[in-house]
Amino acid sequence: MKTEWLGKMSFLAYTDSNRQILMDSKKESGGLGSGPTPMELVLAALTGCTGMDIVSILSKMKVIDDVESFNLEVDAEKSQEHPRVYTKIHLKYIFKFKGQPRKEQVEKAVQLSQEKYCSVAGMLKKAAELTYEIVYL
Repeated sequence: MKTEWLGKMSFLAYTDSNRQILMDSKKESGGLGSGPTPMELVLAALTGCTGMDIVSILSKMKVIDDVESFNLEVDAEKSQEHPRVYTKIHLKYIFKFKGQPRKEQVEKAVQLSQEKYCSVAGMLKKAAELTYEIVYL
C-alpha cells in the first residue's frame, strides 16, 4: 500500500487491491473536507468488517434471504489528550426482516463476528471499550 500527498491536508491511499481512498481533514483543521478523516475510516473499517462477517454467517445459516435491511451505526468517544484515540466504541446492528425476526441466528452471527472473526474489532478492543446492541425494526 502507498499513500500520496495531494496538497494541504489531502492524501490519496492506493490499496494493495488496487483501490483508491481519498482522505482529508475538516476545514477547521486546515483541510478542504474533501474526504473522510483517517479516524472516520477506522470506524468505517470496523462496520465494514463486522457487517461482512454477519452477511457471510447469515448466508451460511440460510437466513440472509429473510433480511429486508441491515444497517450499522457507530458512536465513539475519543480521549481528550493526544493522540486522540477512541476510548469507547458502541456498535448498533439494525435488522429488518421480511417476516419473523431470526433473533437466535442473528445473535449468534454477531457474537461470532465480535469474538472470533472481525480482525478490526479484535484490534480495536486492545485500545478501546467496544460494546454493541442488536435492534430489530
